[in-house]
Amino acid sequence: MTKWAVRGRAVLSRAGVPDAPAAKRWALVAIVDAVGTGMFLPISVLYFTVVVGLSAGSVGAGLGIAGLVGSLATPLSGTLIDRFGARKVVIGCWAAGAAAYVGFLGVRDWTGLVVVASVAHAADRMVNPARKVFLTTIADAEDQVPLMAFQRAVLNVGFGIGGLAAAAVLALGSHTGYHALLVVNAVSYTGAIALVLTIDVIRAPQPPEPGRPRAGYRQVLADRRYVSLATLNVLVLMYSTTFTIGMPLWVYEYTSAPAGLVGLLFTFNTVLVVLLQMRTARSCTSPAQAPRVYRAAALLFVLAAIGYWAAHRSGGATLVVIGLLVLAVFAHTLTELFGAVGEWTVSMGLAPERLRGRYLSLFGLSLAAQEAAGPVLVTTLIAADTDLAWFALAALLVVGCLASAWLVRTTAGPDTAQSPAAASPIEPDRATPPAS
Repeated sequence: MTKWAVRGRAVLSRAGVPDAPAAKRWALVAIVDAVGTGMFLPISVLYFTVVVGLSAGSVGAGLGIAGLVGSLATPLSGTLIDRFGARKVVIGCWAAGAAAYVGFLGVRDWTGLVVVASVAHAADRMVNPARKVFLTTIADAEDQVPLMAFQRAVLNVGFGIGGLAAAAVLALGSHTGYHALLVVNAVSYTGAIALVLTIDVIRAPQPPEPGRPRAGYRQVLADRRYVSLATLNVLVLMYSTTFTIGMPLWVYEYTSAPAGLVGLLFTFNTVLVVLLQMRTARSCTSPAQAPRVYRAAALLFVLAAIGYWAAHRSGGATLVVIGLLVLAVFAHTLTELFGAVGEWTVSMGLAPERLRGRYLSLFGLSLAAQEAAGPVLVTTLIAADTDLAWFALAALLVVGCLASAWLVRTTAGPDTAQSPAAASPIEPDRATPPAS
């Protein structure tokens, strides 16, 4: 092993990555993927308006259609994972993603944008459950949530690097810079594929038993507890939409804070995620511990709501307003950290192994639902009543978190036989009933 490899392992260990070869390699995959994606996302809309020459409205409509296609493709991912294995789906999705970003170089009109963006969005949506399932085959139970946390922290670093790259491209004002970022993103996908091929699986998926009916989404939907948790996750994910949509609108329109504070608050959030996500992940490594992180998320978001409301009601004292907003964003970010940990632990830990792909694909639909309904709900509530808006949003998230905590804690009942033991996210479900 070279000294650079030794140093790299030491850095990953200090970052909290479990000391296992597969975990280290997966961490490198996360870094490569995050940097590539983070470079292009900040300027994606600008590419289609500045370089391709489309109007902002048409770009928004085209990307909206592509997002819908991606959401509809998510269930297909679960079927492919359970039939062919998570590694093959991850590789296939990243290969499609690489092809799509190269394809963006050839987009000349709105139809081309919709077609290529639909491929990119479908690949992005479908790879999410595949990555989680693959993670369960290469890491022990106690290492899975920390690896998810590392992946998320690295993604924020990637966005930070992407912001710098975007700033450089915008400063140069050259179309070549946009094209270069597209190529770099495509290359990052191929690099991630090469790394995934080198990772050893420590726990192969159970093959179907001879003569046993093939299980499918009918069985997933029959697991009422899991379906309920996936539905409630739409409310839990309010922490995301309220930050990306609600916070900037609130600061700019309803407080006396300077407009430039919005960017600084986003940076503050990013830094906190990078610094604290691994630490919060250690607080919950099995479904049995999930209720307390859900309760923590609920309490913290109530505090954030109070902070936002107080910043609005405090008048024109700029320093006071800024201080209240910083505290609100701090509590909001902690909500995000604990909410994400609860989501990972529950979605992975309560999914039977034979149908883990379909289970996680179903859970992934909660994000699509929140992205579709969340912005409208947040903006409507804020416009309707500035005094009650944040408390109404907090009530929705609190209901989602507390109901999720109660469902996870409730292990008895008719659904128990269809869920694996809560103590280990990767214990195989040895009593999965046949599809009805």
